[in-house]
Amino acid sequence: MVEKINTITDVVCPFCGTLCDDLEVDVDIKENKVIEVRNGCQIGAKKYFASNPSDHRYEKPLIKDNGSFKEVSWDEALNKAADILVKAKRPLLYGFSSTECEAQGKGV
Repeated sequence: MVEKINTITDVVCPFCGTLCDDLEVDVDIKENKVIEVRNGCQIGAKKYFASNPSDHRYEKPLIKDNGSFKEVSWDEALNKAADILVKAKRPLLYGFSSTECEAQGKGV
């Protein structure tokens, strides 16, 4: 039985170009697992369940340094990603199939 559930609302689903932005995801706090996804299609819901803890999943940000990966803070990883995008001559952002979603505006 699930003792503590955290419901996260207005979640953006990144699994296709539609970028649905009204998903609700219930997370079992004790087990750190997704237990329910609402307002998403079958593909999106399945992908969220696939994000449950696994030995085959990276859970901390990594940056390649001298040919090998090193663990860094989220702030350092996000700053590095932002630097790469700012310096790119032709940055490519995936998942935008229309111009009517707030997520696309943030990306642009």
